[in-house]
Amino acid sequence: RIGRAARQILLCAIAGAVTGLGMYMFPLVFSSGRSMMGTTMKNRDHLSVGLLTGTAIAKCFTFSLGMSGGLVGGMFFPLMYVGLVSGEVVGKLGIDGLDPAWVDPVMMGAVPASFLTAPLTMLALPVSMFTMGPLHSIAVFVGIVTSSTILVGTGFLHKLLKS
Repeated sequence: RIGRAARQILLCAIAGAVTGLGMYMFPLVFSSGRSMMGTTMKNRDHLSVGLLTGTAIAKCFTFSLGMSGGLVGGMFFPLMYVGLVSGEVVGKLGIDGLDPAWVDPVMMGAVPASFLTAPLTMLALPVSMFTMGPLHSIAVFVGIVTSSTILVGTGFLHKLLKS
């Protein structure tokens, strides 16, 4: 039986190895997501739906494993980046009226707001990053309130985590 310190070192090593593998397979997964937001938006025309979908899934997986394995980091920017990438995917689906310029900020605020109880912060970050006016921020606000109400406000997420 191994001791607590050895177990922590082993978990961190496994989490680091899997995170590194995810970053090798999907380079946009690198870092907290903050440094890749500009790169993703600037090169959106060159990124395929498959690459963006894989990046979103890999980011969720590597973030979850890294946090469980003891690696340090916050939740805001990884979740915002997953929202941004998901918004890019939805924008590329070709649905009328869903322009990435509108979908990206909504998803960028709605994804973290579905897990974190800070809806005004989730409104302020995308609105300030995209320098949106008050009229344009209504869609972001509605997306944040909807996702926060469904998962955090109803207790559904808490019930999922308990079981």
